[in-house]
Amino acid sequence: MSEPLSFFNWSLSKTLATEPDNFAKARIRIIYTILVFSVLKALIAIGFGAAAAQWLQMTRGIIALIIYLILAKVILYRPSRLMLLAHIMILTGLLVIWTNIYVYSHQINLVTLQFMFMIVLSGFYTLGSTFGIIYSLAAIVPVLLFSVLNNNPNIYITAMPQQLASPGFEIILTLNFVTIILAHYLFFKAFKSNIKEKEALNHQLQLAAEEANELAISKSNFLSTMSHELRTPLNSVIGITELLLEDKPEERQKENLEILQLSALDLLSLINNVLDFNKIDADKPKLEAIPFNLAEFIQNRCAVLKIKANDKQLDFNLSIDKRLENINIISDPTRLSQIIYNLISNAIKFTDKGSISLKLDCIEKKEQEVIVQFSVVDTGIGIHPERHEKIFELFTQAESHITRKYGGTGLGLAIVKQILSLFNSSIHLNSSPGSGSTFFFTINFATTPTMIETKPTVAETQTDFSKLKILVAEDNEVNRILVKKQMSRLNVEPVIVENGEQAYEACLSGYYDAVFMDLHMPILDGVEATKKIRALPDPVKAKTYILAFTASVTEQEKIKNCGFDDFLYKPINLNNLREKLENITANRSLAQ
Repeated sequence: MSEPLSFFNWSLSKTLATEPDNFAKARIRIIYTILVFSVLKALIAIGFGAAAAQWLQMTRGIIALIIYLILAKVILYRPSRLMLLAHIMILTGLLVIWTNIYVYSHQINLVTLQFMFMIVLSGFYTLGSTFGIIYSLAAIVPVLLFSVLNNNPNIYITAMPQQLASPGFEIILTLNFVTIILAHYLFFKAFKSNIKEKEALNHQLQLAAEEANELAISKSNFLSTMSHELRTPLNSVIGITELLLEDKPEERQKENLEILQLSALDLLSLINNVLDFNKIDADKPKLEAIPFNLAEFIQNRCAVLKIKANDKQLDFNLSIDKRLENINIISDPTRLSQIIYNLISNAIKFTDKGSISLKLDCIEKKEQEVIVQFSVVDTGIGIHPERHEKIFELFTQAESHITRKYGGTGLGLAIVKQILSLFNSSIHLNSSPGSGSTFFFTINFATTPTMIETKPTVAETQTDFSKLKILVAEDNEVNRILVKKQMSRLNVEPVIVENGEQAYEACLSGYYDAVFMDLHMPILDGVEATKKIRALPDPVKAKTYILAFTASVTEQEKIKNCGFDDFLYKPINLNNLREKLENITANRSLAQ
C-alpha cells in the first residue's frame, strides 16, 4: 500500500502511483493537464487584459487563476477528491462560456466553441455518462439560446464587447486546441493500455485454466487408478464370499461369511463414496432409464441393511404404501440404491438403541408417473437445528465429538444430496438432539405397464449357456480365477486373457459371442481394445458383443460413448452375470 501524499507534494508521478487503475490515472492526467493549460490561459488573459486596459478580462483571469491553482494543488495532494475537482473545473468552464457570450465577446467565437467541446469531453471522460450529458447540455444551451436571441440587444450584460486583445486571443485559441488533443490522447492511451492489461490477464487466466484442467485430468486419472487398485482385491473378497455362500455352508460358517460379506460391502461403499464424489460433481452423469418393480427393489436392498441393523440389536421396519406394491418404474436403480444405502447406513451408525424405519408413501399416482416420498426415520442421537444445513456439506459431521465416537468420513449425506440433484430432488431433515432424525425426499418416477418378471436365482437357471464362446479380458489374477469360477457355475468355460492387446489378438484370430472387457489393464486398456475391435475389417468381429467390467457408477457415460454394448458392475453378482449371459444368448439367436 502506498504512503499518504504530503501536502507539499508537487509531483504528478507520486500522485499517479497511488492509483492502480489505468482509467483513474488517465482522469487525473486529463484534469491536471486541463488545469495547467487553464492556468497558462488565465495568466495570458491577465497580462493582455492589463496591457489593453480590459479590466473585466483581467478580473476574470485573476479569479480563474486562483481557482485553477487551488484545484491543481488539491489534485496533487488529494487525488481521491478527483470527482469534486472535476465538477468545480467544469462549472468554471461553463462560467467562461456564459460570460464569453453575454458579457465579453457578445458573439459565439471559436474560443467559446472550444470551451464547449472541452466541457463535453471532460464531463464524459472524468464523470461518466450521466454528468457528461448534464454538463454537455449546460454548455450547449447558452450557444443555442444566443442563436435564437442574437438580434436582441437586451441579452448582453455589458454595453460594449471586450474581445481579448491580439495576440492573447490567438495564443489562448492555440492552447485550447492543444488541451483538447492532449485530453483525447491521454484517455485513449489509457484505454489502449487497459486493453493490453486485460489481454495479459486473459492470457494468464487461460494458462491458469489449462493448468487447472491438466491438474483435473491428472486427478481424475489418479482417482481412476486408485479406484481400480482398491476395488480389485475387495471385489474378489465379495465375489469369493458369494460363491462360498452358494455352496450351502454350515450355519456357523454361513454366519461368519455373511459378516465378512457385509463388512466388505461396507468398505466397498466407503471407497465408492470417496472416489465417485468428485466425478459425479464434475461430470454430471445422466441417470439410467431401466424398468424395475419399486417395491421388490426396495425389499431386496433392505435385506442386507436389516442384517446390519439387527447386528446392533436395532429393529428394522420397512413400510411400503400398498398403492406402490405393483408399480413398475423407469429409473436408475444404481443411483437409487446409493441413496437408500447411505441414508440407512448413516441411521444405523448413529443409533445405539431403538429402531430404523424406511417408509415409502405414494404422494400422487397418475397414468404414466408416480410421486413417491422416501423417509428414513431413526431413534438415534439427533442433530441440532443449527447444524441441519452443515451436515450435507463435504467431509462434515454434526459435531467434532461425533466423528471421534462414531467415525466416518462425512461423505454419505453429501453423496445423497448430490445424487438427488440428478433426480431433480432435494433432501430434507427433521431432527433435534436426543429425539432421533427423519430424512425425507420426494422423487417423480415415470411408470411402465410392462410386467417385470422376478429374476430366478442361479440355482433356478434353466438357460443352457454351455455353447456360448466367451472371452474375458482381466489383468488381475485373483479376478480371473473368480470370473472363471462364477462362469463355471453357469456352465460357461471362458477363454481368459490378461490385457487388452491379447483380447484384440484373440478377436482377430477367432469369433466370440461376447467379450467381457475390464476397463483398466496394462499394455492396452479396455477402451482402446474395444475401439480396435470395432475397427476390424470383418463386420461380424467388429460387431462382437462387448461388456465392460466396471466398479464405478460414474463410468457409465464413458462406457456408452466408447463402443461397449453393455456393462457389468464389480463385484460381479451371479444373478447379474446370468442376466447378461441371457442377453448374449438372445443376441446370438438374433444374429443366426
